Amino acid sequence: MEKFPYLFLGSPPIGPIALQALTLADYAPAAVLDDPGASLDEQLAAVDASQATFILVVGYGAILKQPLLDSVAGQVLNIHPSLLPQYRGPSPVVQAILDGARETGVTLMEIDRQMDHGPILAQERIPLRGNELPGDLYNILTVKGVDLFLQNINDYLQEQLTLTPQNHAEATFTRLIKKEDGRLDFRKPAEELERQIRAFHDWPRSWTEYKGKRLIIEKAHLENGQLMFDLVQPENGKVMTFAAFCAGQRQQPHDIYHKLTLWKSQE
Repeated sequence: MEKFPYLFLGSPPIGPIALQALTLADYAPAAVLDDPGASLDEQLAAVDASQATFILVVGYGAILKQPLLDSVAGQVLNIHPSLLPQYRGPSPVVQAILDGARETGVTLMEIDRQMDHGPILAQERIPLRGNELPGDLYNILTVKGVDLFLQNINDYLQEQLTLTPQNHAEATFTRLIKKEDGRLDFRKPAEELERQIRAFHDWPRSWTEYKGKRLIIEKAHLENGQLMFDLVQPENGKVMTFAAFCAGQRQQPHDIYHKLTLWKSQE
């Protein structure tokens, strides 16, 4: 494979995963920018210093300005962890879990002036079991995205690929997750709450309050339509089983569930 110098723009959580995979594949970038707050001048200087032929973006967290796109004649690629045009925006993996999606995937696309809007080079689908955490999907989708990049980059640069425009009428959008989104709303169905706990496992984490103190729900499962806690973390405490937490409170699990309005008594 002929290799060309390029600038890599990527931030956590998926940027470092992609960078490691690219390095292991012996196609490391000539320069790396991992700060989405870098100025346009800093970005353009990195292009010049690295003599980049193209730019690869992986979860960079910032909209690229036109002068940067023009600096490499528009040859700016993006590994996006969704099946575009589905789940455009900053939180595609989290939103797929929240929605209970049965499949997701990764897209290698060319960036244009709009967010996740450009034509597609390649995609790969993966089925979902319904028990994934974001970290699982970040790793799987990013590594698959790097594979797509390696398989297609030479043909792309030699203009031997036919790019496929996105169907913008089918686009769906995600939003930036905020810290306050982690609070559990027990008016929602148990299935939605279980998905939220998984989707927010890394950040912002899902929590409720018990006796005026925050209780983070680390892991839960569904049982006969009820949400059952497996692992919790009391405020300023360590992660423990829910049974151990109840014992420390000298309460039965049934009583704590009832106080959180989770438990629908059969009495």
